[in-house]
Amino acid sequence: MKDEWEHLNPEKDVVHFHQEPFENLSRTQIIFQLLKEIKRFWVKHCTSSGSRIFDEGFECFVLMPGKQWRTGKIRVRLEFCPDEVEIEEKQENNRLDINQESSPLDDLRQQLNQGEN
Repeated sequence: MKDEWEHLNPEKDVVHFHQEPFENLSRTQIIFQLLKEIKRFWVKHCTSSGSRIFDEGFECFVLMPGKQWRTGKIRVRLEFCPDEVEIEEKQENNRLDINQESSPLDDLRQQLNQGEN
């Protein structure tokens, strides 16, 4: 199976861990809340300028196969790799029309946002 990593939207996507990821952190978090906790942990345990690795990044050189060395910046982002690839079934008679503007996670997002205020 090929790893198909998907970028996570920090403002909209929600993650639920099988076990508590950090001390005193709920297992269910909106991605921006999780990133905030990871930044806090990183700064506390790794380096005083740790939050830069998540925001503006660090100057660096990168070498990729088939390319020359390039200068730029590197930063950390969260991505998700599903265990199973989604299969889109296109059956005319059994097709569900899903409103892209609403999601089953909207209620959970609202509850998590209210809990932070």
